[in-house]
Amino acid sequence: MGETGARGRVEVAHEVAHEAVHACEHGARARCLPEPWMCRVFHIDGSLRDIRVLDTSRVEWIAVLEHLRVMADETEVEHPYPRLDPVRPAAADLFRAWADEPEDERSGFCFRARFGAVWFFALPCEEEEIEFSVRPEDVLDLAGVAAVLRFLVEVATAARRPALLTGETARYDPGMATLLSHDPATGLTSHT
Repeated sequence: MGETGARGRVEVAHEVAHEAVHACEHGARARCLPEPWMCRVFHIDGSLRDIRVLDTSRVEWIAVLEHLRVMADETEVEHPYPRLDPVRPAAADLFRAWADEPEDERSGFCFRARFGAVWFFALPCEEEEIEFSVRPEDVLDLAGVAAVLRFLVEVATAARRPALLTGETARYDPGMATLLSHDPATGLTSHT
């Protein structure tokens, strides 16, 4: 056995330890770890990348925003509602105020969450689809890809539905390519 067997055991032990840390960080075992090719998903082409969860309601939105407040390194909220806390309004209050506005006059609010050096932002415009965007120029290396994977896992976990990373679009089209996805039911993160 000698050197090869010892090296194999060390590599396996390192991989298991890395997955254990990864699982602990994300609250669910994500089997897809950052790989160098994933950086190409974020080539700068003038468009954003979107993280979305389909077939949602206000309940899932609120669960995701409140979960991100706990799990993110930092969060920020901007809103136009004078009766709400200017810095940290409850997510349920934000959606209530937003829904009370006439649909054609909704000014909306912005929620941002930072994981590592990468910021993700949402400008909710409908309850039926959760959508966060990320700027590709913020995802420069494997640390940035790891932040995206972590965010994807956290959003899916909180929504209790699969989260998808896609190219930028105003509304999801079933024919568009999914670049990465995480299914909280199986705990698997996959790519195309």
